[in-house]
Amino acid sequence: MDMRKYEADFQSPGMPETGKSVEELDRGVCAIMEEKKDLPPRMLKMAVFEYLLDNMRVGSAPDDLFPSFGLWGSKPFEKHISLRRISREKEIDLPDDFTPGEFLNLWADYAHSVPDWRCILELGFSGILARAKQAEKIYFGKHDESEEKRQFFQSTIRTYEAILRCMKRLLRCEEETGAKPEILAAIRHLIEGRAETFHEALLQIWCYYQFSEYADCLQTRSFGNWDQLLYPYYLKDKAKGTGEESFRALLRNYMGKIQAMHYYWGHPFYLGGTNPDGSSAVNELSFLILDEYDKLGLYDPKVHIKVNNNTPIPFLNKVLDMIRRNHNSLVFVGEPCIMRTMRKAGYTEEEARTAVIKGCYEYTCENAVETAPVRFVLPKIVNDVLRANPDAPDFEAFLRALENKIDELCRKLFPVIDRLESMLDFYNPVLMLSGVSARALELGVDGYAKAPVHAHTNIWLAGPATAADSLCAIRRFVFEKKRVTIPELLNALDSDWQGFEALHKDILNDPCKFGNHNPEADAMTARLLAMFTSRINGRKNSRGGFYTTALHASNAFLFSGWKLEATPEGRHKGEEYSKNISPQSGRCRNGATALIQSVLSLDSSEFAADFPVDVTLTPSAVGGEDGLAAMRALVMTYIRNYGHAIHFNIFDVRRLEEAKAHPEKYPDLQIRVCGWNVLWNNLSTAEQDAYLDQARANEAMTA
Repeated sequence: MDMRKYEADFQSPGMPETGKSVEELDRGVCAIMEEKKDLPPRMLKMAVFEYLLDNMRVGSAPDDLFPSFGLWGSKPFEKHISLRRISREKEIDLPDDFTPGEFLNLWADYAHSVPDWRCILELGFSGILARAKQAEKIYFGKHDESEEKRQFFQSTIRTYEAILRCMKRLLRCEEETGAKPEILAAIRHLIEGRAETFHEALLQIWCYYQFSEYADCLQTRSFGNWDQLLYPYYLKDKAKGTGEESFRALLRNYMGKIQAMHYYWGHPFYLGGTNPDGSSAVNELSFLILDEYDKLGLYDPKVHIKVNNNTPIPFLNKVLDMIRRNHNSLVFVGEPCIMRTMRKAGYTEEEARTAVIKGCYEYTCENAVETAPVRFVLPKIVNDVLRANPDAPDFEAFLRALENKIDELCRKLFPVIDRLESMLDFYNPVLMLSGVSARALELGVDGYAKAPVHAHTNIWLAGPATAADSLCAIRRFVFEKKRVTIPELLNALDSDWQGFEALHKDILNDPCKFGNHNPEADAMTARLLAMFTSRINGRKNSRGGFYTTALHASNAFLFSGWKLEATPEGRHKGEEYSKNISPQSGRCRNGATALIQSVLSLDSSEFAADFPVDVTLTPSAVGGEDGLAAMRALVMTYIRNYGHAIHFNIFDVRRLEEAKAHPEKYPDLQIRVCGWNVLWNNLSTAEQDAYLDQARANEAMTA
C-alpha cells in the first residue's frame, strides 16, 4: 500500500468554515493569557480550554471514520506552560554551582500519563460530566466551601461541558456535509451516553486523546490494551452480524489517522497480557489487529506486545515474522519482570498483572502518574570526575571520587526536583484527567499533580554501557597496565584521539566491553549502576510517592552524544553513546546471545519502569523456520529471566547503502531509533551513517 497517498486522505485539520485557523487560535490564546493573567492557573487554563474547543475547526474527509480537529499537530497553550515554568523556576533556590545542562537534563514532565480508558468507555463524556457534578454536591455536603475547591469542581465541570459543545458542533458539521449515517450515529451516541459499538469505542478513545493532547496539553502515552478494551465491543458487534471487513476498515482508518499525524515519538497501544485465571489474554482480536497492521506497513502506531510463558507460540511467531520483515514498531515487554519489579516496589499482585504499558515501553499500574523529569548523562559524569581527579592514586580512589560526585549531584538535585514537582498543577493544571480520576473528585485536587495514590518520580540513566566501558578502560590502561596517565588520557580525549592512534586502537580492541558476556565489564556495569540506584530508589518525593531509576533515555544518546567530548572507552567526540541497556555501538562482538547474557547479569528489579535492550540482527540470521525459532528462543530467554523490553533492527548493509544513495526507492524503510520508529529517509546523514556502521559491524561479527 502507498502510505503517502493513504496518509493524505486523513490529514484534514477540520473544515475551514467551522472555526479558526491554528494561527488565529494561537493569537487568541495569547490574548486570553494577557487579559486573564491574574486568574488562578486552573481557571486561566479552563478559559483557554473552552476557547480552543469552541473555536477550533472540526470535520472529516469523505472516507474518514474518525474526525479531525483543528489543533492537529499544534499546541497553542504549551509555550505558555514553558514560560510559566521558567518564570517560577527563578524562585527555586538553585545552588550557585548547579549546572543541569552538563551532567543532566531537567524538565517538568507531562509526557508519560495514561488515562483510565475503562472509566472513559464506561461513562462517556456525559457520564464523566454527571459524575463530576455529583462529586461536587457530595464534597460540599461534607466540607466547608473554599474558593480553591469551588474552582476545582467548576473547572472540571466546565471542561466536559466544553467537550460536549465541541462534539455537538462536530455533529452539525458532519450532518451538513453529508457524512455517512454510521458516523453520525456514533457521534450522536457519544454525546448522549457511552460507547456501545466497536466504532464508538474507538471514536471515544480518539476524541478523548485529541482533546487531552492538543487542548489540555497532557500527553496520553498509550491508547490502551486494545485486545482487552475493545474485545467486548468486538464480540457484541460480531454477534449482531457485523462482518470482519467492517472491523478491519475501522482499524485501518484509526491507525492511518495516527500515522498521518507524523508524531515523532510514535503513539502506542498494547496487546496481550494475562487473565485473572493465569491464561493468556491473547484472543482473535489480537490476531486481527496484527494482521491489519501488517498489511498497512505502518511505523506508527507502535505496538507493545505483553509476553509471558502463557503467550501462544503462533502469536509470538506472527509478531516475530513481522519484525523480520521490517515492522520494527513492534516491541516485546516481559510480564515476569514487570510483576517481580512492581511487587518488590509495593504494588499489589492485581496492579502488577494489569500493569499499563506506555510511552516507549515503560510500565506502571492503572491510575498512577509517574513522571520522568531528569536524565543523568553517565558518560559526562565519568569524564568530569576524570578531569577533576588527575592525581587519583589507584582505581578504587577514582571510584570513590565518582561516588562523591554522584552524592553531590543527588544532594543538589533532589530538592530542585521536589520543588519543581510540587508545582506541577501551577505550571499546567490538568482538567480532563481530573474528571476521569475518582480520587481527584473525592478530594477536590488535580488529577495529575495530587490525586494519584502511586505518584512516583522516575530518574533516567543515560549511556550506562559507555560509562561502564570507560571505567573499564581507565582501570586497565591507567592503573593496571600503566599505559597512560590520567593527564595523558585527558589529552587524548581533548584531541579526539588524534596523535594517540595506537592507544585508541588498543582500547577499542580490548575485550572488556559490556554486551559481550565479559565478567569484568558486566560486573563494572552493575557496580556503576548500583552507585545510582542505592542513592535514588525508594527516596520519598514531594508528591507522596518515591523515586525510581530507569535504563532508558529516549533520544539523549543522539542529542547529548553530539555535544559530548570523546570518552575513555574509545568513542569519538560527537558520536552517539549507548542507548538503553545496550552496548556502545560497534562494541557488541560476540553475538546476540552474549548480549542478552550481559544484560541479564543485571538485576532488572532495580529499574522500575524501564530495562530495555536493543538487538541488531542480519536478515540471514532470522531467515526461514530456523531463524524464526532462534528469534523466539532469544526473546523468551530474555523474558523468562526477568528481562523487561526487547526490540530489534534487522539490518542488511547493502539495502541501507542503496537506501542512502537512492532514497526515492525506499520511501517506507523503517529504522528503530529507541522506543519508536522513523523512516530511513527522515534521518540525518550522520544518523544514517551511524546505523550503517552498526550494520557493518554486526555483519562482520556474523561472517
